[in-house]
Amino acid sequence: MSEVLDLQVYALLARMHEARDTGCRALREAAAEQARQVVAEARRRARQRVKDAVIEKRRRVQEHCRRVRVEIETRRRERLFAELGRQLAEGLGALPGVLGARWAREAERRAWCRHVLDGAAQVLKPGHWTLLVAPGLPRDEVAGLVAAAAELSGQEVGIEERADLVAGLAVVREGARYDGTLVGLLSDRNAVQSALLAEIAALEHES
Repeated sequence: MSEVLDLQVYALLARMHEARDTGCRALREAAAEQARQVVAEARRRARQRVKDAVIEKRRRVQEHCRRVRVEIETRRRERLFAELGRQLAEGLGALPGVLGARWAREAERRAWCRHVLDGAAQVLKPGHWTLLVAPGLPRDEVAGLVAAAAELSGQEVGIEERADLVAGLAVVREGARYDGTLVGLLSDRNAVQSALLAEIAALEHES
């Protein structure tokens, strides 16, 4: 009887050991799987951190490059505007002398007067015109100027030499005035600056 009991006890102990071994093995496998998952997750996070760091570094580099480009462009524009301002100031300062020199040359003076008369004909109505001119015109030029103006106005034309005029010609009709004198041409500063800027741009384009 005791032998049967012993066998039963041994069998029970064997099953218990087997169950324990099976449970331990399952626990070890579960722990190993969990460890693998933890390691895999840690590696994934590490790779993501590296990726994020690379992306952030690239973003900072790109932002730095953008700022450098903006700064370079800003400085380039500042230099350009400064140079343009210098050229404009030089042009404005030289313009009276340049126009005065043109008036002193007969061919250019005649072209100047013709341009003023043509402009006056488009703005002023036919009628009695009075020409205001800088002093010192030769008589033949005065006669030719009066004749050309009379043809455009349809009436006799008066002419006055004005000591206050350095160069140029103005046409007056009943208080209305078409001003092609040196002072009149330079009085619209915005228009003069625009014309000079256009000329500067054209010269730079040609060069």
